[in-house]
Amino acid sequence: MKKLKISIIDLIHNSPSFSLYRLAMFPNYISIMPQIIGVWCREEGHEVNYSIFTGLQNLNDLTKDQTDLVFISSFTFTAQLAYALSNYYRSKGIVTVLGGPHARCYPEDASLYFDFVLGLTNKELLNDLLHNFGINKQRGIYLTALNQPLSIPGVRERWEFIEKVQKLTSIVDIVPMIGSFGCPYQCDFCIDADIPYQMLDTEIIKSDLRFLLKKMKRPWVSWYDPNFGINFNQTMEIIESAVHQGSFEFTAECSLSVLSEANVKRLKKNGFMMIMPGIESWFDYGKKSRVGSITGIDKVREVSEQVNMIQRHIPQVQTNFMFGHDSDSGEEPFELTKRFVDLSPGAYPSFALLSVFGRGVKGNIKYEIEDRIIPFPFHLMRSVHTLNIIPKNYSWEFLYLNFIDLLDYCFSNKAMYRRFKANHLTGPRWVTLLLSLTIGGNGKKRYLNALLNRLRNDPDFQSFVTKQNDRVPDFMIEKVKNDLGPLWEWLPNKTLSYDFNILSKSVAMMH
Repeated sequence: MKKLKISIIDLIHNSPSFSLYRLAMFPNYISIMPQIIGVWCREEGHEVNYSIFTGLQNLNDLTKDQTDLVFISSFTFTAQLAYALSNYYRSKGIVTVLGGPHARCYPEDASLYFDFVLGLTNKELLNDLLHNFGINKQRGIYLTALNQPLSIPGVRERWEFIEKVQKLTSIVDIVPMIGSFGCPYQCDFCIDADIPYQMLDTEIIKSDLRFLLKKMKRPWVSWYDPNFGINFNQTMEIIESAVHQGSFEFTAECSLSVLSEANVKRLKKNGFMMIMPGIESWFDYGKKSRVGSITGIDKVREVSEQVNMIQRHIPQVQTNFMFGHDSDSGEEPFELTKRFVDLSPGAYPSFALLSVFGRGVKGNIKYEIEDRIIPFPFHLMRSVHTLNIIPKNYSWEFLYLNFIDLLDYCFSNKAMYRRFKANHLTGPRWVTLLLSLTIGGNGKKRYLNALLNRLRNDPDFQSFVTKQNDRVPDFMIEKVKNDLGPLWEWLPNKTLSYDFNILSKSVAMMH
């Protein structure tokens, strides 16, 4: 087999833009799997060029012709950019491969614009692709393994790619690591809900931690596990056996169910500086929050008490909420969240709206059968901004009014000052303030207020979100056109339409 020139592009954002937060933090949102693909390709003797797009780079720099094969990693909100890049490369006779969350959620649509689309990927599947690839003129081929790989290249093997990203910014350098795949909780909005939980190779994790101490003075590691510390004692023993206490700073997304005070103290001893528990709803996901069947204001009090305990030991706590669940109705979910913010003033509240992503979760078929999915363009499908299903118990205006009111409350000057004062470490308090003033707070309010104005004054948008028709409103098309800039001419489907009922059609075909 000849030596190939392979390009790997990790799309972290979907449009050119400059902001201080993006400059400081977006390079640290890199995906791990594109780097793994790079390692595996090099192990087969191929030349690899790895690049990322955070919005700060020139879009033209992503279109380089000197390559045989292009791998693109894409979230759904970067899919239209990925489609345009693929079309450009294919016009040059270059084979394109899509991976990442969008490939797993919308393989049928992605196969229209890529030669290959990858679901779960292991080294054997990749090697077979490298030996048998070519332009697929009619429709791309979807490839997926039965399970996640049992072992993956660690930080030491990925270091060249990590270091390349770190050179993009000297403000914050965070190293991505992962210790497990899958999640034991069955949250009906999460792409990892159907992936069996498994720990990864413990010796590789230990080796990587020791390696980082040789490369960085005080490494800051972000754990990419869908739910860190499910096997808590085993996970902490791995860290404690590899490095001295206080030699690292760690960030992780944990469920409240594992965050007992004894466990939190142990996390603190081992350098955990930021914990991101998912609360999600005051009426659902009690198992994940360790409150069982408790709901409403009782859950608020219990969760708040636990979050305050966590913050006594760990300086930065981000609590994740999601609105638009079928269990939500009226003003109560929003008012309860305000009470939580009052009771836990130091915690940073992160808000999202329920969005469903194609095949991401099997339970999405429910929304298809009920004809509630609204075909928002992929480019706009960010759960921090967009609810792409008709709410069960809300009108659109009522939902957005209450969500905006909640944001006003949580990111008022008074609330931000209380949050700033409650955090006693310089770094975390300023990061939290920067988030509040930009994409997490004020930026989100501006976006939602603009949508609310459209909802009230734009008949096309009104008919779109109420499913009177599926035609994408012109202002959305203009948004994509402006964001893609010179790559707009390469976007194959400028109507931005797609099949949003793929699960129910698959079931119908089986019968």
